[in-house]
Amino acid sequence: MPEKKAKKTVDVAKAFTELESIAEWFEKGESDLDVGLKKYERAMELAEVLRERLEQAENKVTEIQKKHSK
Repeated sequence: MPEKKAKKTVDVAKAFTELESIAEWFEKGESDLDVGLKKYERAMELAEVLRERLEQAENKVTEIQKKHSK
């Protein structure tokens, strides 16, 4: 349950920047398998959090549109 709270308070800009940093690390072709696995896992966590945050924003936009279209 505490994990969900952490996801809700995510700083989207920081999470996206971290995700970009991880992508750049992989693009360099680094060959440390253990580090790569950790970075991949972190990237998947960030992607999930960002996807959830985007869904929340989309739902809010839909809610606002419905409220003001009456």
